Amino acid sequence: MITAHGGALGTGRNTRLYFDNIGVYCADAIEVDIYRKDGLLYLSHLPAPLSYRKKVTLKEAFELVKRTGHKINCDLKMRGLVGDVIKLAEEVGVTDNLIFTGAVRLSDSAQLTEGQAWLNKIEGLPYTAANVPAIKKALEETHNIHFAGLNINKKYGTDEFLAACRDNGVKLSVFTLDDHRRLSRFIGWGVANVTTNLPTVAADIRRKTLVSGGAR
Repeated sequence: MITAHGGALGTGRNTRLYFDNIGVYCADAIEVDIYRKDGLLYLSHLPAPLSYRKKVTLKEAFELVKRTGHKINCDLKMRGLVGDVIKLAEEVGVTDNLIFTGAVRLSDSAQLTEGQAWLNKIEGLPYTAANVPAIKKALEETHNIHFAGLNINKKYGTDEFLAACRDNGVKLSVFTLDDHRRLSRFIGWGVANVTTNLPTVAADIRRKTLVSGGAR
C-alpha cells in the first residue's frame, strides 16, 4: 500500500489543496492529522486552539474518501480519539476505509472495533530486532484483529529489524520515505505500507518491483 503523506507533492498538510489533488497521487491512502476540541474532530499537524473551527474537519475528509474509495490514515495527535473517530466513520459510512496511526496504543483495544491500527509505539518494547518476538506476542494477546502491525520511522528499519519482522510475521508500515533509494529499499523488502511525499515515485517503483519478481 502507498499512503500519500499529508502535504504530498507540495500541497500543504491538511489543506484543501492536498485533498483537491487526491487523484494525482497514484496512492491507495491519504493521511490526515487529527485533533479534537469542543467535540469537533479537526485536521491540523499542531494544536490550533484559536482557529480550529477554520480548519478542514475530519467529517469533510471522510466524505471525500467515501466518494473516491481511498483508505484514510488517521494520524491521531492526541490520546483518546479512537472511539470518536470510529463513531464519525460509522455515521459517514467509511469504516472500511479506516487506518489508525499516531497516538493509538494496545490499551485502546476495547475501543478499536473498526479499521486497521498500525502502532507507532508499544510501551516497554522499543522497536528492535531482539524485541520482535515479544512484540508479536503483545499484539496477539490483545485478540484484536484490528491491530495490523507496526508503524515505524524509517530510521528504525535496519536490515536486522526488517528480517526479524518478516520471519515472525509482524507487518510493517514505514514513514516518511522521500527519496528513490529509501522507497526502493523498503518496497523491495515487501513492507505492507510506505508513507511518502512522493507517492507517484513510489507507485512507479512498486510497479517495477512487481514486474521484476516482487519483494525479497
